[in-house]
Amino acid sequence: NSTDGIGALLLYALRLLFGLGMVLSIIFGFIAIRRGDMIRHRAWMTRAYAIGLGAGTQALTGMVGELVLGTPNELENALLMGAAWVINLAIAEWSIRRRRTPRARTISVPVSELP
Repeated sequence: NSTDGIGALLLYALRLLFGLGMVLSIIFGFIAIRRGDMIRHRAWMTRAYAIGLGAGTQALTGMVGELVLGTPNELENALLMGAAWVINLAIAEWSIRRRRTPRARTISVPVSELP
């Protein structure tokens, strides 16, 4: 099938993209906590966790895909796996935005100054 090579390449690109997204989310979360910004730290770590949970959601999208499409080819499989990461990040972003309150965005003492 001519889509198999494209599917494998797409899956590789998605893994690189979401892997980089997870690493960057952890780095930004670390930077935020060092600055004492708990809200931004929580948001970045929520994003990283959502990407990390992609494998569990991929099992679900794969099941649904197989029920709807039959056995998916490589391209369909890559799209289903990508959909899982997108679903997780969409739910994470919804959760982050729902939690926001008008309270202060930082704590008063940076973490680096705590005992």
